[in-house]
Amino acid sequence: MSVKILKKTDEELLLEFEGESHTLLNLLRTDLLEDERVLIATYDAKFPMMTNPIFRLKTRDVDPVVLMREAANRIAGISEEFEEEFRAMVE
Repeated sequence: MSVKILKKTDEELLLEFEGESHTLLNLLRTDLLEDERVLIATYDAKFPMMTNPIFRLKTRDVDPVVLMREAANRIAGISEEFEEEFRAMVE
């Protein structure tokens, strides 16, 4: 995965995700929207092909990079927890 920062301000972050699909971006968007400090979390993807979708995060009173890191850590934790539970179930 390749991610480029297109724009970064104190309250906004635009990221370009090269070759990513709705799977990751929708999960990220859903997680971020649960945070009350998030004003906007969305992405633009050209239908039907997602070439390089642009993710937009706008925050209130917090650096958007901090929120993006927090979301990434939560998602990684959920993935690890699922892997452990699934592995135990099928063994």
